[in-house]
Amino acid sequence: MSARFTITSKADRDLDDIADELVGRASLDVAVRFLTAAEETFSLVATQPDMGWRCRLSHPDLQAARVFRLVGPFDKYLMFYLPSPGNIKVLRVLHGAQDIEERLGAEGVV
Repeated sequence: MSARFTITSKADRDLDDIADELVGRASLDVAVRFLTAAEETFSLVATQPDMGWRCRLSHPDLQAARVFRLVGPFDKYLMFYLPSPGNIKVLRVLHGAQDIEERLGAEGVV
């Protein structure tokens, strides 16, 4: 059985928003590379769900969550996920330079 990942609707929206922003700031090629890096990261982490670090944010929906940086040149983006054997649930994908605690407080996690 291979490792799998699922993506919540908010994480999917995060990915779309980031890709749209990258198209506007850089190019379609950069946006596609970002989405590819995200999928590669999700697949990698799904094979070793505990490889990320424990989330230290105080949001109640993140008590069991872990965090990992996207691979390659997109390592400023963080994926928040819930691990389980052979699967991870990607909760959100956010840029690490923003006030993540405030954003999650306003938008929620899932």
